[in-house]
Amino acid sequence: MAELFTQSLEGVEFQDAWIEGDATGRWRSGSGHGPGDGASASGSSLLEIEPGHRLPRHTDSAEETIVVVTGAASIARDGERGVLGAGGVAMIPAQAPHEVSNEGDDVLRFVAVYADIGVVTTYEDEVQPDGSRERQTVG
Repeated sequence: MAELFTQSLEGVEFQDAWIEGDATGRWRSGSGHGPGDGASASGSSLLEIEPGHRLPRHTDSAEETIVVVTGAASIARDGERGVLGAGGVAMIPAQAPHEVSNEGDDVLRFVAVYADIGVVTTYEDEVQPDGSRERQTVG
């Protein structure tokens, strides 16, 4: 039997990411859970977005469930937009282009839970500091 895995936002080592030349495309992300924690069918990332910023348009190779922890999120997909507060949940199908923006005056914190352990996120533009469009989302 696998050991109990727990994680909190306070214990996460966040990494800054941004889109060069896009003043609003800026966020921080960290690993939630994945295969290294005993997961065999799911993974997660923890994200923070400052007011006035967003996680730019991208796709994920697996279905994603977004759970807002603090702040207010605007989630855009297929020309539709929904705004969620703390405790709100949104589901994004695999490969569906979407973005998440901070709609409030406080830091937006959310958990992205994926229905796979080998998730690849592909952005429309290169993400800094590594300069790649693709990122391994679950670590």
